[in-house]
Amino acid sequence: MPRNQRIALLAVAALIAVVAVVALRPSDNDTAASTPEPTTTAEQQPATTGPTNTTDSTRATSAGPKPEPPLLIAGRERQLSFKKGDTVRFRVRHAAAEEVHVHGYDIAKDLPAGKTVTMSFKANLEGIFEVELEHSATHLGSLKVEP
Repeated sequence: MPRNQRIALLAVAALIAVVAVVALRPSDNDTAASTPEPTTTAEQQPATTGPTNTTDSTRATSAGPKPEPPLLIAGRERQLSFKKGDTVRFRVRHAAAEEVHVHGYDIAKDLPAGKTVTMSFKANLEGIFEVELEHSATHLGSLKVEP
């Protein structure tokens, strides 16, 4: 393959990567569309992601506003950890209309196209539970509930 052709292919690949990062980044409008339910700081637990080794903190401090619950998006699988008895809270966003389903708890919620919905329920079952987009069988992540 000629040198100029290799350089052109590398430039196209880099451009695609930049566009993908910009397109998949959540915007400020996405967080404004959700209506978080009130919770106390004792009910919120840290949420950790899977293979990326980054941590999102959902624990609020008394000095500032409460942070948004973790966001689950197709293609970015995450594992969220909670203690039994806590209130599980997370948000889901998807480009197409879907139904969010939490297996094991058998909780489902309609998800309008391009919108963000908040899921909230009491963690009364221990284990690891799959969260998916039901109609397309797309895995979003899992909830780990420990004693």
